[in-house]
Amino acid sequence: MNKFSDGAPRTPKEWVDLGLTVFPCNANGVPGFKNWQEGDINSKALLVSKTYKDNVIALRLDNHVDLDIDNPIMQKFLGDVICGAKFGRNSNPLSHLLFEGVTDYESVAVPAAFEKYFKHFPHGNLLLDIRHGTGHFTYVPGGFRPYKKNSGAEILNWIKFTGFNKYDTRTNALMKEICLKTSLSVMFPPLGQRDTYMTSIAGILAHHTDWTDEKINSFCFDLAFKSGSTNPARYSNKGTEARKDKKNFGIPTLAKILEVEPSDVAKLFSWVGVKDAGSMFSALRVYETDPKYWQLKYKDKWITIMDSSMLLSYTKISILILENCYEVAPVINPKDWKDIVRQLLQNVEKIDAPVEASYYGVVMNYLCEWILRNNRQTVGDSYRNLAMSNSGVIRVDGHYYFKLRDVLDQLKRSTYTTEIRKLTLHLRETLGAEDTKVSVNGKQIRCWKVPVDNIEHKEFNNTTKFKYTPVKLKEPEPY
Repeated sequence: MNKFSDGAPRTPKEWVDLGLTVFPCNANGVPGFKNWQEGDINSKALLVSKTYKDNVIALRLDNHVDLDIDNPIMQKFLGDVICGAKFGRNSNPLSHLLFEGVTDYESVAVPAAFEKYFKHFPHGNLLLDIRHGTGHFTYVPGGFRPYKKNSGAEILNWIKFTGFNKYDTRTNALMKEICLKTSLSVMFPPLGQRDTYMTSIAGILAHHTDWTDEKINSFCFDLAFKSGSTNPARYSNKGTEARKDKKNFGIPTLAKILEVEPSDVAKLFSWVGVKDAGSMFSALRVYETDPKYWQLKYKDKWITIMDSSMLLSYTKISILILENCYEVAPVINPKDWKDIVRQLLQNVEKIDAPVEASYYGVVMNYLCEWILRNNRQTVGDSYRNLAMSNSGVIRVDGHYYFKLRDVLDQLKRSTYTTEIRKLTLHLRETLGAEDTKVSVNGKQIRCWKVPVDNIEHKEFNNTTKFKYTPVKLKEPEPY
């Protein structure tokens, strides 16, 4: 059906008259002669085409780009694409956009993790074929689409022809945006999850691209409107909100909604320039010791962080990546890093750990060794040695006695740093010690006592893989 001016090519000769290279194919789409990829073949093609009853015309894509739309949902979002040459067939009228220009051949498909959302489409997870190059061709109006088992040989018709627009980097970027929007539309969630879904999308675009708030707002509104939302206007300010949102829903949250890995979400958004840096950090563990220590999953490796303050410093994390993975860490600005940590904390895995795995567990182990090395056996209830400076440890009546000042001095000499309240807490809870007073020559001396059995039978079996060196270990400073 021809409803355009004579400028619309509909025969092999009209295509040739436009300076393009065409050749005939049979009903199965097989080129009519060999070496169709080489040189000027138009004269031969026109001659041979007369012998073909099926009239399948193929355009060699020497200086043209054919956008083959494989997913029908994409057609909802093509209104922003400036193209003067659009065609298709009765069963799929808008399946091809034809441009003048050069680009790399590319098939754009959603990552494999999302295939479950696309399996009902005829082309599965394939969204778009960007075709170009002498070794590639496309079937064009004026002839038939080759025979297909399920649809037969349909004639190809122009929807619009006003000439060939230039295919440039802007058009390529726009098509990638449409691919992203199409994918997110196919996976558009049911009521109850939509606000978080849209907030996550806006957060990713706001913090991982150079898009303006206005562009993100427009993207979100268009996505919601064409995905069946009954109130798309509520999402029209998501870009602006994302800049201010302290929660900063993003890649991990969207991954959770879609039941995929964060790296899969990052791959999807890579079409619009989102780098994979944030998704490389996919999980976080905290060991419930005192003080706590952490494990951060970077790619496929768990990195141990013994100081909580280090977790908030990407500079220090970068050093750990260098030391543990022998690679330079990806570039992430400090604000984005805190957002990544905030998102990881939403799903942090909490692990109970034995006391001996903690800093104060190590301190208690050291104190036990110190008590056993330095105790003095006394006769009766003699506490006289406690009156001396640096008195050490006295064993009396089934208990070890010591002054807290002596303990602190010993720890300081061994380069341990402690906070008194935490130290006394662990003396009570870990060793079963209690503070008391003893009388020496009528003078009350404050000290601590601990049952002998609690020291001699205390087993500090390090069950973790982390080794501590007491003379080097220091308690992390508070932040």
